[in-house]
Amino acid sequence: MRAPGASALIVAVPAVLAMTLGLWQIDGPSYWADEGVSVAIASRPLADLPTVLRHMDLVHGLYYVLLHVVSSVAGTGEIAMRLPSAIATAVGTAVLVALGRRTASPATGLFAGLIYASLPVVSRYAQEARQYALVSALVISVTYLLVLATEADRDRHRLRLWTAYTITLTITAWLHLYALFVLPAHGVMLLCRHPRGAWMRWIVSATVVCALTAPLALVARTQFGLVSWIPRPDLATVRHLGWLVFGGNPAVIVTIMALAVLGVGAPIRPAVRIVALPWLVIPAGLMVVISLIGQPIFYPRYVLHCVAALALAAGAGTARVAAWAARRSPAAAYLLPAALLVVLAGLIGPSQLAIREPLSRPDNLRALAHTLRDGARPGDAVLYVPAGNWMSTLPYPDSVARLDTWSLHADRFFGELPPDRFRHAATGLSRIWVVEGAKSYGNAVELRNDERFRRTAHWSFGTRQLSLYERNDAGRQPRAVVATSPDK
Repeated sequence: MRAPGASALIVAVPAVLAMTLGLWQIDGPSYWADEGVSVAIASRPLADLPTVLRHMDLVHGLYYVLLHVVSSVAGTGEIAMRLPSAIATAVGTAVLVALGRRTASPATGLFAGLIYASLPVVSRYAQEARQYALVSALVISVTYLLVLATEADRDRHRLRLWTAYTITLTITAWLHLYALFVLPAHGVMLLCRHPRGAWMRWIVSATVVCALTAPLALVARTQFGLVSWIPRPDLATVRHLGWLVFGGNPAVIVTIMALAVLGVGAPIRPAVRIVALPWLVIPAGLMVVISLIGQPIFYPRYVLHCVAALALAAGAGTARVAAWAARRSPAAAYLLPAALLVVLAGLIGPSQLAIREPLSRPDNLRALAHTLRDGARPGDAVLYVPAGNWMSTLPYPDSVARLDTWSLHADRFFGELPPDRFRHAATGLSRIWVVEGAKSYGNAVELRNDERFRRTAHWSFGTRQLSLYERNDAGRQPRAVVATSPDK
């Protein structure tokens, strides 16, 4: 029998690795647009949340409440706002180790946890103020609860586990509705292995979960246009997925996929195959099918939890390599998998460094905020296009401390002034800063066509653009300056 201390160590080592990688330069990259939304909403009074959610991001509402609590205690700095994701990643890694132990062996759990913690995509979302790391940790936990519930031998204990499964999955779905795509995978797991009684209990749980999340799904349909930017899956999606999960390194892709195939192909301990394969294939597969025949909904970060299934299969493959080596030499049972993991870490290393670069995110809101703060003068106004782009600067509130932030908008959240009212509001202004997306429209175009103003400077910060418009002076034509995102 394995000593309790050794069992705890097997769980702790991957979790500590995940936490270490999550905290390593967690405040290095700037907030980007999606994180800006999280921080902007979380830092406002909780009473404002219903107003915001009526217009956008209803499916993220529970996460914003959680982040509001964090911001109230620890502020809105990158470390504080991203820390819940780092903690969730460490917890999810620990549960994945336990799941690997339960379905196969301690070695499978250990290797699965180490591989999962090392993958670039896991570290990337461990350092993001969005809910994807938390959702992944909860889906891992829900899957573990399912395994425990189906193996429980006492009715009372079984009832507690099924109740925990139902409650946890409901919370997960309220954090991100697309987490419900794991339900069909769980159903297939049970069909492949467990008796009819377990499958019927799962049907009851799944029905309760769907009923409790139905209100969110029905209301969220009114905001379906907010995901209209998602492209239809194609070969570019596959390439992006490979780059995101494996850092784009072909050697890493080949190694982990080979280990995963070896793990699920093992003739013994089929529980890994039964758990990992449906979990890896079905959620993403269903979303891809829906995206091909209807409204695209598949995006890699929405199925981040499937990476845990891949790590579980690869962990089983690594354990199989260790077992093969043990038949030849006791020392080789430790040295061969250790060498394999060290080589894998070396291959992944450059990607781990790259995701911590200051400009590694789609946007550099920190540089935008610094540029705006350094260039602003008392009396300057700012125009957000669309008006919701005020969230691009709120993560760094000192950037607009000297600016008139609302005169050019109909309300404090999303309202855009009609063109005539906008021209009237701009009459008394001498300098206007414009924060907009990649495409100009609305009052940004109105200002560009206004003969009273001329654009004198422009900066690009990923998908966010910053421009300065100044009122024309008689006899002087300002010279336009175009700059790219500075590294700040």
